[in-house]
Amino acid sequence: MLILTGEVVTFDPKQPHVADGAVYIGDDELIAAVQPAAAPAPAGFENVPRVDTGGVIYPGLIDLHNHIAYNVVALWQPRDRTTPYTSRTQWPDNAGYGPDIKVPTLTLAQLAGKAVIRYVETKAVIGGVTAIQGAARTYQPFDGWLVRNVEYETFGGQVPLAHQSVVTLHDENAFARAQRQMAGGSAFIYHLSEGTSPLLVREYTAMDDHQCVGPRLIGIHCTALGDDQFTDWEPNAGTVVWSPFSNLWLYHDTTKVDHAVEHGLRVCLGADWSPSGSKSLLGELKVADIWNRHHLNNAFTPRQLCEMATCNPADAVGWTDHLGRLRKGLRGDVLVTTRRSGDPYRNLISATEADVQLVAINGQPFYGTPQLMQAAGAQNADAIQVAGQDRRIVLVYSGVQGADIHWDEVLSTIEDVRMHPQQAHAQLRASLAVGEEPIRLRPDKPWDDPMQRRGRAAVQPPEMEPVLEGTMTLPPLDTLTPDAAYFDAIAASPILDGLLDDLAGYYPAPVPAPAPVRPAAV
Repeated sequence: MLILTGEVVTFDPKQPHVADGAVYIGDDELIAAVQPAAAPAPAGFENVPRVDTGGVIYPGLIDLHNHIAYNVVALWQPRDRTTPYTSRTQWPDNAGYGPDIKVPTLTLAQLAGKAVIRYVETKAVIGGVTAIQGAARTYQPFDGWLVRNVEYETFGGQVPLAHQSVVTLHDENAFARAQRQMAGGSAFIYHLSEGTSPLLVREYTAMDDHQCVGPRLIGIHCTALGDDQFTDWEPNAGTVVWSPFSNLWLYHDTTKVDHAVEHGLRVCLGADWSPSGSKSLLGELKVADIWNRHHLNNAFTPRQLCEMATCNPADAVGWTDHLGRLRKGLRGDVLVTTRRSGDPYRNLISATEADVQLVAINGQPFYGTPQLMQAAGAQNADAIQVAGQDRRIVLVYSGVQGADIHWDEVLSTIEDVRMHPQQAHAQLRASLAVGEEPIRLRPDKPWDDPMQRRGRAAVQPPEMEPVLEGTMTLPPLDTLTPDAAYFDAIAASPILDGLLDDLAGYYPAPVPAPAPVRPAAV
């Protein structure tokens, strides 16, 4: 059981804000009450210690567009690029895509799969994310996720409430399957018309021709769509997932989300992936805020921007009765931040990873400050440094396959593979030879998935051969939070033309390293 007190922002229209409130989460992992802190506690909570957060309590963030296996890779500068791309079919053919993105991702995913899972989900959690779309697949069943996975989450039922496709549909059977899934009440999450070329509208037209445009369609990107398509979609309005950083980084433009909303569509946010997107949804909120202020004439209020990361994605995937708001009967997924602004919605937009004080899933504390984690009863928490702050994270817990690797081991495992991939590959082959199947990840982009391309579980995808032969080295692991190198990369982009210059202003200036102490002269 858990009681959190502080300023509560619920995103529930019946009680959107409790200035001095308390959130009660029971042993059943559900919220028992959200009410003023001074009100009598619900039955059964009379003797439960309160955790005074001193901050602002929100629902956990829901990232509705990601490709998390790739989040070990730093922000990517496509080689020899001087103009924006116009379609997502172009940048995978860049000469640098293989060595800069595909090879590092495949190598670490194949040779350090369990550690990679823990690293990338930690990267999400420290940004306040408690549910994420775009999990890497594995060669064997694996349920060792820290955050909820949108495609796999069933809330105790038999089947998940959402399906997805990264690849563009062409086969009649694929369209028919998607249509049946949506007709049966499931959401269909689909990369749709990504880019600026007018030819990409054909992807929308094909979906429309196959009766796949409706309220359960969740279109990721939709950057090529305009009023004609949004007008057509309007009678059965669905959802657009907005990933402005990635759009600007690759295409120098982004989705017409203000037009989409005018036509009744729901808008959600997604961080996409670290090679061309934000490190977490908390960062993507800031990019959305920049675009809203400078290019949309503040079409969205701060509250509406925050809804794109909380209640909107919950509603889009059919989780309204489970997540996205803080109210009685919903799951106890919460995010606590410091209070930096009098407006609680502006406060969430302004919050950085250094402001994240506590993240709980199902009422269980998984990440936060040492003080709040101890007060919330966290068990087996590892020390971790985030944005220069001492934090604690729980990665080892009983009852879940694979939840048996501590933070220090996560880092050392990835670094060992990065520095000595040949030895790691030899260990993989030895394990497979005796019938053991270590956790290996399959990136969800089909052009990088060994099974998609080769029809079987490859022991050694061809792209890994230069690394294993010692003729190519792996780049450093991407950092958990934005740092000087991240903002330097943004400034060096040949196509942004200042579009993201404001982003660094949301983050505290990095503390300079102390000068070395020199011995006094004798």
